[in-house]
Amino acid sequence: MHITHHPAFPKNTITSAIAIYFIAVNSPTAFAQQANDGQSEEYETVIVTAQKREQKLAEVPIAISSFSAENIQQTGITQLSEIADFIPNLSISRTTDFTSAITIRGVGANSRNIGFDTRVGVYLDGVYLGQSPALNQELLDLTRVEVLRGPQGTLFGKNTVAGAINLISAKPSDILEGKASVSVGNMQAREFKGQLNVPLSDSTAVKVSYSDLKRDGYIDNLTTGNKLNARDASAYRIQLRSQPSDQLEINFSADGLSSDRLSFLGEALSDTLGTTTDQAAPEKYQVATSIDTVEERDIKGAMLDVSYTMQNGFDLKSITAWRDTDIFYTNDSDYAAVDLLTIEYSDQYQQWSQEFQLISPEKNSDFDYVAGLYLYSQDADTRRDAINGEFSFLFGNVPGTMVYNSGNVVTDSLAAYFNSGYDLSDDQALAFGVRYTKEDKDLDWLLDGSKSGIFGIGSTNGQLTDKRSDSYVSYALSYNYRLADNINSYAKYSTGFKSGGYNLDYITNADLSAGIEFDKETVGSAELGLKTSFNRNQITLNMAAFRSEFKNYQVNQFIDLGNGASSISIRNAAKAISQGLELELTYHPLPNLDINASLGLLDTEFKDFPGGLTGGGNAKGKDLINAPDMNLSLSIQHIVSLSAINADLMWRLDLSHSSGFFTTVDNVKSQTLADGTDVQFGHVDHITLINARIGLLTHKSGWEAYLWARNLGDFQDPIDNRKDFFGTVTTNYAEPRTYGIEVIYQF
Repeated sequence: MHITHHPAFPKNTITSAIAIYFIAVNSPTAFAQQANDGQSEEYETVIVTAQKREQKLAEVPIAISSFSAENIQQTGITQLSEIADFIPNLSISRTTDFTSAITIRGVGANSRNIGFDTRVGVYLDGVYLGQSPALNQELLDLTRVEVLRGPQGTLFGKNTVAGAINLISAKPSDILEGKASVSVGNMQAREFKGQLNVPLSDSTAVKVSYSDLKRDGYIDNLTTGNKLNARDASAYRIQLRSQPSDQLEINFSADGLSSDRLSFLGEALSDTLGTTTDQAAPEKYQVATSIDTVEERDIKGAMLDVSYTMQNGFDLKSITAWRDTDIFYTNDSDYAAVDLLTIEYSDQYQQWSQEFQLISPEKNSDFDYVAGLYLYSQDADTRRDAINGEFSFLFGNVPGTMVYNSGNVVTDSLAAYFNSGYDLSDDQALAFGVRYTKEDKDLDWLLDGSKSGIFGIGSTNGQLTDKRSDSYVSYALSYNYRLADNINSYAKYSTGFKSGGYNLDYITNADLSAGIEFDKETVGSAELGLKTSFNRNQITLNMAAFRSEFKNYQVNQFIDLGNGASSISIRNAAKAISQGLELELTYHPLPNLDINASLGLLDTEFKDFPGGLTGGGNAKGKDLINAPDMNLSLSIQHIVSLSAINADLMWRLDLSHSSGFFTTVDNVKSQTLADGTDVQFGHVDHITLINARIGLLTHKSGWEAYLWARNLGDFQDPIDNRKDFFGTVTTNYAEPRTYGIEVIYQF
């Protein structure tokens, strides 16, 4: 199915949203009547901690989606990147983990180098995980995942201009229990997951969780004979929880992830210089590169969370954390069977953070609040060598020589915040939050492009040192109005910022002369939301309409210099907007039949971006990249009791669909090569995936067994395309169908 671009929709987004809002508000009986045809069973109320305290999702003035531990098991997903199939206006890249990019409401970016930050913050138990290589986590023993859409600058701070994702681990309990699962599938896939919870005393318990996943690749490298895009990762988490008294709780955790795999950046559609079609590997899921793409990640961290409840009911909390991320990545940048150029990337991020919170008692007055102080320090090192290969003499370069790119950026951040709510009446409330952030960055960098030849990489002529500082006051103001017992509405305005930084990439002397520093990015966002439930949560319908305006929007892109040369630019666009509508529906027509659906409608646009187009034109009116007009999901799950064998049969179908989107600021859909051939470039037509799962769950013995399939329809169209350094046109096709069996035992 092909979904075309819909330029007419976005201009009426807010008007349409308001119309739907008032229709829903004034017509609750239509939903309720259908609900009453079912039973009156009480369905679960979703609890979240998006505002640093436990609250009902329906009462939080944030567009938030919660994905529970049960959802994770029922869908069979294992990595954070897979959760985007179920969340409106969320996408997570599925190429390399080195360049993981999370996009919310059409806004996102990977942290391509240590001088450039992400736009979506990912947190594990309240601890910021850092830059792109650390983001695609294994979903190991979590109690839920919370996706917060829209700026979260007040409670989460910098680099959350698009939103935030919270990963909340399942804490140790006072019950001896465990769980283990084994899954095998095609492509020689095999996965083991296990967890064990052991009480050590009446007040202390420990929990250990572990996973190991291996799977062969499916991209044939015709030159080396190996298969690329494999998976080989193991992860662990060790937790200790102690409650010495009713007032004091201590949680300690240590976690890690290790991944060593043959990765994959893209299949060449053209020759190295982008002049003719690629003949060395013309078929889908084939490459012919002189070396394999290698990706190694080593991530580890530790956290100490101490909470103390005072006699007056106030909670004091301290969260101390340390994290370390190492990434090594090699890429055959010429995409050719002969060795022209290889780039080796080696980045390391070490960070330390300390947060103090004061949380007021739960609703013993009309006024509640959270106040906090946050300290953060990151020490980032990079070493990126571009190595002239055996055949680089064809470009006038000397084989074995290198272009050096190495440096260090130290980031120190201090923030203080206050977030409050005040009940005007039983049905009305105001909420206000403010956060002051000050951030300093110290740079020490060397770029030596003297051996780059005709490619024209610049040189810093020794170490380049610099300092920069950003400060910003972000705030959020919301008005909540409960229209009925089961209908909550809110209007909200919030702001946020993304740090400025440095372009520490392969750039020209002209770029160096123009300056490598770029300014901070800011956002202001207005949102109107409605959260409803009917017949004891048998039906829930949440919706949000939003408009976000960005100033000094940071864009990184390849700039074609001609003659097979490129420069990587990071600039501040003057202005960009993102606006749209989101809906999420949960419906339980029968006690064991669940239907979940989501819809995201989106319009993004550069309002002004001088010099943003190839050739130097203004990108005004162009869509933001990786921002589909529409994405939707539909899930159906049914559990059938098999009393004769004391078991249940569960089956589930999940559908996700994304309409087309552009992958370059130019908003082109194809490129004509020098030989006159047109190749698809700059646009993905659509992405449609269907997953299925069927299983048997015993009632008392603790055994479960499932058959599963991902991409059941074997969708194999492009999901991304791009140009690389030499101008090579590349693409990524969707991962082909996978299937297997999983067996679970728990006690």
